[in-house]
Amino acid sequence: MRAYREKIKRPHLYQLRELALAFTFCGGFIDAYTFTERGGTLAAGQTGNIIFFGTDIAKRDLPGLTTKVATFLAYILGLIVVTTIALKVKSKYKRIFCILPIMFISLVVGFVPTSVPNVFVVPFLAFGIAMQTIAFNKIEGLGYRNTVSTGNLQKAVIAWTKYFVNHDSSQTRAASNYLLLVISFICGAIVSALLDNYFGIHTIWIAASLLVIINFCYGLMVYHRDNFYPGEKL
Repeated sequence: MRAYREKIKRPHLYQLRELALAFTFCGGFIDAYTFTERGGTLAAGQTGNIIFFGTDIAKRDLPGLTTKVATFLAYILGLIVVTTIALKVKSKYKRIFCILPIMFISLVVGFVPTSVPNVFVVPFLAFGIAMQTIAFNKIEGLGYRNTVSTGNLQKAVIAWTKYFVNHDSSQTRAASNYLLLVISFICGAIVSALLDNYFGIHTIWIAASLLVIINFCYGLMVYHRDNFYPGEKL
């Protein structure tokens, strides 16, 4: 209990390492799911979608092309919406509401059969996951992305290199955090792929359940802090 009290008294509660790792795990999980079950499109990895977009053009794959374009645009829309919320909404609970779309969309998608065109599925996930990645974009003061891994990997390697080459101990926190983020993303993708063998399109319900738990825990911490430490920032 004492450790919990100390944790919620930290400034900027949304930057907790545990939250960052949990959201990153879900990011890898959902991307692996959409790639495996929803036509080889990534809900969050727009760089990959751009590459697939070029491939679809070369192969004249119109359905695949349409899905990539719709996903890309939906992701942009999600970024616009979450940025607008950040600028206009002053509530300490606004980040909770930013996670609700991906929670409910993931739940609904698990009911949608593969016979439904992916253009009606993946873009909605991209919209929700874009909101997630901006609402929770820092880990202990460090910028990161919980839906992609390249940037986190780059920062981890740079920080570890500075530590070993220059013996700069100030880099250890960043190096450790970014490395854990990369591992968490990989684990999410692996677990998703493994569970897909058993649950198929329903695999995403696991991600939906995890997001519910994560959001509930964060909301509970915000509530406790709002009531017992109202002067702290969230």
